[in-house]
Amino acid sequence: MMNDMNFLNSPRKLFWAGVVCVVLGFVLPFLIVLDFVENTFALTFFIYTLQLVGMILGVMAGAGLALENRRKDKAKRKEKEEDDQESTTGWME
Repeated sequence: MMNDMNFLNSPRKLFWAGVVCVVLGFVLPFLIVLDFVENTFALTFFIYTLQLVGMILGVMAGAGLALENRRKDKAKRKEKEEDDQESTTGWME
């Protein structure tokens, strides 16, 4: 169960899952047009769902990456501010 939760915490994995869904949502209709796969209502609904889920995962991954980068930048700025503070001992004045 914890491995499933780690997947949800990784924006890069969410991004790649979204890419796979969107690519399958493109390839399957292409195969339908070429008459390799018979078109059914269930397959059309599945393709639509794949594309929708792929887009949602992509947006979630983008938001997760933005939050991750924001946290890293904030930590770097805080570390830099701590390094730039004057000495409290007073011997460098």
